Amino acid sequence: MIELPDVERMIDGFAGYATGKTISHVLIDDPEAVDVDPEAAEEHLESFAIDAVERHGRYIVLRFRSGYSLVFHMGEQGEIYLESQTAPPPPNSKIRLQFAAGRELRYASPGDKGEVHLVEGHDFAGLETLENLGIDPLSDDLTAERFIELAAAHPRSSLKGMLMNQEIIAGIGNEYADEICFQAGYRPDARVGDMTEHQLSRVHKYLKRVLRRATLHWEAAHADPGWLINHRADGAPCPRCRNELESMTLIGRKTYICPRCQRAA
Repeated sequence: MIELPDVERMIDGFAGYATGKTISHVLIDDPEAVDVDPEAAEEHLESFAIDAVERHGRYIVLRFRSGYSLVFHMGEQGEIYLESQTAPPPPNSKIRLQFAAGRELRYASPGDKGEVHLVEGHDFAGLETLENLGIDPLSDDLTAERFIELAAAHPRSSLKGMLMNQEIIAGIGNEYADEICFQAGYRPDARVGDMTEHQLSRVHKYLKRVLRRATLHWEAAHADPGWLINHRADGAPCPRCRNELESMTLIGRKTYICPRCQRAA
């Protein structure tokens, strides 16, 4: 599942090259997934430069100097990357944005997952999911106080359910929700309404710490023997106490915990 640090890595891979460059041609490979009329693409994207690359939760937004934006819903395994125009597109290609220098920006996603939308300016009103996204977890606006307020507004939610609710906090998926709970030392099925402000502040601290490290130092984080994300298997040793990890299904997702290190609220 695509999560916030994965999206940041994708952006790092192409934003430096693509920002400021003009799109010469737009190729739509999957009209069902790409909500962009070819005539609109020609009018609002072709011959215009990409002005900025942004992330909103797990969405990627390309802003063009035409005043229009392309919004990419990354789905479960979507990918945006640079490739030579001479390389054949993958079977799951959705759209390709070609540059004059012979490279192109490709968006591919398995099956019918992932979507692309063309919107005017900053108006996301027509994109219900994006419009209703919650606060970005790496934003300065997500203070400990704000996190406690959000928990108070959803007292019956499990801790993991709150972390993964995209309308509360945008961008956290299954594996990083488990990692945050593990690093903070609380069970993911703890009810947030039963947690104290001190406990919620601790979760907030590790939320920021885990996501910042995974974003800035992805390879190091995914090689860290102290991270749960690198031991996700039934019976695997806990990276902290070596007790056997257990799994459960929570909010429809397989969830890994250490019953010794993670306590209920």
